[in-house]
Amino acid sequence: MKIIVHSSYSAQTIGANLGKAQYSYYFVLAGYLPVLRQLGDVVTVDDPETEADAIFDACQAKGETCVFLCFAPPHLVPITLRCPTIPILAWEFSTIPCEMWSDDPRSDWRVVFAHCKRVIVLSHHTAALVREAMGEDFPVFVIPTATYEGFAGTGPAQPVADDYTLHLRGYLFDSAADERFMHNSSWPPVPPPHFVPPAPEVLAPLEPVRPGLRRRVGLTLYYAHAWYRDVLRDIVPGPLKRLASVCGRRLYRLYKARKQAPPGAAPPLPEQDVVLSGVVYTSVFSPLDGRKNWHDLVSGFIWAFRDRPDATLFLKGLVKGGVEAFPALYALLSQFAPFRCRVVFFAGFLSDDEYRELIRGTSYYVNCSHAEGLCMPLMEFLSAGRPAIAPDYTAMADYIDPRIAFVLSGSLEHNVWPFDPRDLFTTMRYRLNWETLVAAYEQSYALAMARDERYDAMSAAAHVAMQAFCAEDVVRGGLAEALGIAVPAPALRKIRPENSKVAA
Repeated sequence: MKIIVHSSYSAQTIGANLGKAQYSYYFVLAGYLPVLRQLGDVVTVDDPETEADAIFDACQAKGETCVFLCFAPPHLVPITLRCPTIPILAWEFSTIPCEMWSDDPRSDWRVVFAHCKRVIVLSHHTAALVREAMGEDFPVFVIPTATYEGFAGTGPAQPVADDYTLHLRGYLFDSAADERFMHNSSWPPVPPPHFVPPAPEVLAPLEPVRPGLRRRVGLTLYYAHAWYRDVLRDIVPGPLKRLASVCGRRLYRLYKARKQAPPGAAPPLPEQDVVLSGVVYTSVFSPLDGRKNWHDLVSGFIWAFRDRPDATLFLKGLVKGGVEAFPALYALLSQFAPFRCRVVFFAGFLSDDEYRELIRGTSYYVNCSHAEGLCMPLMEFLSAGRPAIAPDYTAMADYIDPRIAFVLSGSLEHNVWPFDPRDLFTTMRYRLNWETLVAAYEQSYALAMARDERYDAMSAAAHVAMQAFCAEDVVRGGLAEALGIAVPAPALRKIRPENSKVAA
């Protein structure tokens, strides 16, 4: 079987686009690739609308089966291909988009699903929403990424870290290095003296400089597209409309390709060591992603441990988004000063080995999100045997339970579909119960400091749960079923079937 795959970003471009819309689909594709290569011949394409059908026709001529897996939200999935297409969908809200806007039929995801005739989703939460929209008999396959094997051998979990050193490349904020957080100080606070801002090349969009030619071209293309969409599209004849659509997409891709900085153009990130000790709580996220709810994560930690110097919160963010979040983090910490616990915020890059070093020095992983489509970092830390503090709603309902985590609760609140230009309240997400977060911090700390078999039991249970949920053989069985391939492998099973929470 020939398996064509596509995501908006590639291994060459993902580094410059971390935190942008749809960037996480690249990591879903990366998680699927080892298993897909066991099932067929995988071909990656940059432009499926011009490449996929040519590959499909060649396979047809040889009598070979061919399928296209599109790792993108449904409104970006092409529906004009001859090649059979399967969308890969991660979705965290209470409803799927079922209305059309901007004269694009694909904005109503039901149109895309009806064309593709099946869909692969990452959670039972999403599967329930698709079946609600398309009918109970619509083929939906629930398949998480294959995460377990890559992290199960990271090393035994330690409830309390003893001066564990991490070598980091990036920008670091450490509350323990600023005495104003440890003692009473006057208001307003001033920026920490030890923080060295990134080089101008890193934060060029933030500088008040005159736009160059590339920026002007980008703005021109943006407004030209808006003018065409709002003024001309309805009166242009069909053939010209299709031609304009193809030309517009190609111009935009050309602009994006030229926009990418050449390798090595960015200045090197500063290198520094940080020593972690005590009970270490870790969270990995993009600070610009409003779903991650990092303000509650930080405020709950400081409130729970304001008198405990042996509690550390390590936050791993992206370079640009993390640096932009430094002022907001500093202002938040200032509202709680003085306190004795420690907050470390790192905005930078971790290699695979450095990431595993961070896991080795972690006691608990923390997730306080309003909603999740899967949450791969949480799965990675659990696969490594690190217990968690996390809610059991949306996609996390598939694998979070009291055996492996201190479970947080939440209640529903209105929200918008993130790419809906109308910004209408058409869906819902969860508002975290902050009181349960503080209690989870306190209970997890007490468990770690006890240093008894209860922490080890949670660690072992996390290994077992994630092996059953996202090991390669489980994922291979799910993908084989979705692609119609006969492979003797176990089908995906949900850890807690009764735990799925989908808003009515």
